[in-house]
Amino acid sequence: MADDTHIGHRKRMMDKFRRFGLAVFDDHEALELLLYFAVRQGDTNPTAHRLMRRFGSLHAVLEAPAEQLEQVEGVGPRTADLLRLTFALFARYRADVARMERLCDKLNTYERIGAYFVPQLSTERDEVLLAAYLDGAGRVLKCEEVARGGHAQVAVDAYKIASSALFCQAAGVAIAHNHPNGKAVPSAEDIEATRALERTLAGLGLQLVDHCIVARERYCSLFQLRNSRMGMGMGRR
Repeated sequence: MADDTHIGHRKRMMDKFRRFGLAVFDDHEALELLLYFAVRQGDTNPTAHRLMRRFGSLHAVLEAPAEQLEQVEGVGPRTADLLRLTFALFARYRADVARMERLCDKLNTYERIGAYFVPQLSTERDEVLLAAYLDGAGRVLKCEEVARGGHAQVAVDAYKIASSALFCQAAGVAIAHNHPNGKAVPSAEDIEATRALERTLAGLGLQLVDHCIVARERYCSLFQLRNSRMGMGMGRR
């Protein structure tokens, strides 16, 4: 006959998880929940506490080798396998997210460049210049804040941008800055600074892909404006 002693407790714990997620549980309680899937009946709370005492933290439990886990009372091969699999799946998850983010940050259209920079600049009160360094397919290798100014102007440091691009072994650069109290329209200074940066990068065999101007949730692609006047557009790759 099944041990009914902790069936109600398990149900309450799982109902709580379904309603509120894992954030409302202490680390040992999260571990207790996980152990339900290896220990089909009975109280897993004491085992969770023993694991936490033995290894000191939840992440240390998940990282522990199977042979060390099995030295803890209440932990057999099935439980050790579950803990090891959980950690391995988490590592696989992080790698997959990183890979997908890298692929999604493919800045090869004006729309994608705008969508990439707007969330980073729309709430800034100071004028900020960002540079994204891209590989040959337009994927972001690195994005950094190049300069921060007052409410009206920020300098385009061509040397710093070029140095960072070479360090990243980038093929191209997309830059963006915001107009905190203005419109998403390039000024004469923006246009001249863009031309100067474009010349500097071209001299190093690098491409300036675009200069995006952000004002709150709106943006303007300086290169799209320029190319539309010339009857050209950025191709999709």
